[in-house]
This record gives sequence, structure tokens and C-alpha cells, in this order.
Amino acid sequence: MKTRIITLSLVFMMLLLVMSLPPFTPKSVSAHISKVFGNYTVEVGWANEPAFAGQVNTIQVIVKKDNVDNGTAIVDALANMQISVKYGTVSKQLDFVASDEVLGLYSSPLIPTRVGSYNVAMKGTVEGQNIDTEYALDDVGSSDIINFPQTSDTSSNIGQVGTIISQLTNDIEDAKNSANSAAQSVANVVKSFQEVKDTTDKLYMISMTGIGIGVAGIVIAVFAISRKGEKI
Repeated sequence: MKTRIITLSLVFMMLLLVMSLPPFTPKSVSAHISKVFGNYTVEVGWANEPAFAGQVNTIQVIVKKDNVDNGTAIVDALANMQISVKYGTVSKQLDFVASDEVLGLYSSPLIPTRVGSYNVAMKGTVEGQNIDTEYALDDVGSSDIINFPQTSDTSSNIGQVGTIISQLTNDIEDAKNSANSAAQSVANVVKSFQEVKDTTDKLYMISMTGIGIGVAGIVIAVFAISRKGEKI
């Protein structure tokens, strides 16, 4: 009997504890990254996360003095800031517009066209505070994950084939131009060689003629001397 009373008491206490807890609300996962520069905090990330290739999205920048949650918003904080988005070695300058609803929030619309990693590069000053850094955005995924029903791959394949054919055509044309240039260079070399050969042949003929004339002169001189000796 005593054990039963203890068990019921424990169950009652557990129920009271559960009822006293606040309701659980799952928080949305944010991939925004915050960095502190002196007395200022700058947060960067996608407006819609996760981001998908081919889907309209927005790069957000939040600038506040102290912390992002309850810090002081800076009016026109990006006036002296150059911000660009980078994908590998390709970059694009971004233009940001201040939000009318959230102080300190600036947005720049963007459609990421490729799956992979994107970075945001920032360089400039905020109220004299120097900022020169890069933020790694949340990776952009394939839109196939959210597409329904799946679209036919025929059009995309045709587009890819067209791109490949165009590239191959350009490559062939470049190779053709290079081959023509090489052929012209070879022709010029052959022509120059032929000119040198002709000149050499002429010089050879002139030199042989000169040698022949010289030999003939020597023979005539010897003959004349020998005849003169006979007369004596």
C-alpha cells in the first residue's frame, strides 16, 4: 500500500512538471553568419533558406551597433561599402535596398543559377569602422528536390546540347584559324628559304665564273710567258 502511494505521488509530480513547462515551438534554422567589427555587428545570409538553383532569392545584410538582436540600427550603413557575390572565380556587384519594416536590414535580390557554394565579399567602412571580409553563404541546392511534378529533361538536354555544339563550333573555328595562321607561316618560311636558295645559287654561279676567269687568266699568263721564253 505504501509503495502504491509513493508511485502515485511520483506520477502526479511528473504531470505537474510537464504541465508547467512552456509549449515547445521549433525554431527555424538560420544559416546567417554574424561577425563583429569593433562596436558593430554585420550579419549576412539568404532570405530564403535553404536556397535552390533557379529560384528567386535575396541576399540579406543586417548592420547594427552592438548586437543584431537589440542593437542600434545604422542609417544608410552600406553607403561606403562595396559588396559583391562570388561563385568560384566569377563575381557580381550587388546593390542593396534598405528595408522599410526592419531597421538595419538591407536586401539585394538574386537568382543563383548554379548548385554550389557562394560567398559575399564586403569592403569599406561603417561610420569609420573598417570592414574587409568574406561570408560563406549556405550552399545552393538543386531545385529538383522541390520540383513537383518533375519537368521533362528534354528541353534542358536540348539546351545543353546546343551549348556544347556552339562551344565545339567555336573551338573548331579557332583551330581552323590557328591552322591557317600556321600554314601561312610555313609558306612564308618556304618562300624565304627559296629566296635565300636563289640568292645562294646566283652567288655560287658568280663565284664559279670568277674562279673560271681567274684560272683562264693564269693559264693564258703561263702560256704567254712560256712562248716568250721560246722566242728568246
